[in-house]
Amino acid sequence: MSGHPAIMICVGATKAGTSSLYRYLHDHPECHMRSVKEIHYFDTVDFDDYTHQFDVYARLRADLVGRQNIARNNGNLWKLANLERQIMDVDEIVRILELGEAGVPDYLFYLLDGIGEKKLAGDITPGYALLSETRLREMAAMAPDVRFVFLMRDPVDRLWSHVRMQATRQRREGEEVAVKARRILNRVVNRDLETHIPPRGDYAAIIEKLNRAVPDEKLMIGFTEELLTGEGLSRLCAFLGISPGRRVEAEPRAHEGIRLTLSDRQRREAAAFLAPQYAYVEKTFGRLPERWQANMARI
Repeated sequence: MSGHPAIMICVGATKAGTSSLYRYLHDHPECHMRSVKEIHYFDTVDFDDYTHQFDVYARLRADLVGRQNIARNNGNLWKLANLERQIMDVDEIVRILELGEAGVPDYLFYLLDGIGEKKLAGDITPGYALLSETRLREMAAMAPDVRFVFLMRDPVDRLWSHVRMQATRQRREGEEVAVKARRILNRVVNRDLETHIPPRGDYAAIIEKLNRAVPDEKLMIGFTEELLTGEGLSRLCAFLGISPGRRVEAEPRAHEGIRLTLSDRQRREAAAFLAPQYAYVEKTFGRLPERWQANMARI
């Protein structure tokens, strides 16, 4: 590919190992990743989600400042400097978001600023999977070398992880997370509610859109269960133009959330609800990982 530093855009899927991917690339000597994993530039602009995103960054900044005060009181100079860098990154993202549609050049500068001789910069924002085909095509052409990655985790596991995350965020005082999670799952698979959750794991729609918008050689789609370990990690690094680094744990668990077990009935219902996703991925990519096959057998 080109002699320019590559830009990687990871568009998800939500709860499919993107935090583990971020940590891997952040620690890789040939990668330049900013301290904020999810920049949310394009989805904020396209969906006019400024109020929400500014609030998210305001809360993040306040948390960082609070942690910085603790580090200052403890005399932890390394942590103090690291938190200052994170605060500066948040402030810069907010400034870019304030530019709206005109902020693309500043967004690119932000990704590449300080890259030096490193080969890859990146933005890992699962929300980008919901962008239009037109926007994805524009992103693919915004720099000389833009490469897209999409991770597919077993649909039932991904959905249940997403549901647990929503339950934790939405839980009211005195409400049990386990009860909240099972209610949300029921609304998704049996009542056609919580309609913001299924599109994040609609592999068929997302992959078809990516295939139309992004050149084949610039797009990598892989199974979470395989791509972040062993030979899969080597293939990912080769696609990104970097040398294979350290191995990651067999089952990435960054931001795993509270651990709750699905009952057999709930797992069967979720698998039946997600049957079209299993069928599409199997038809498109062939043999499924063992974890997928185990859940698919419940359909």
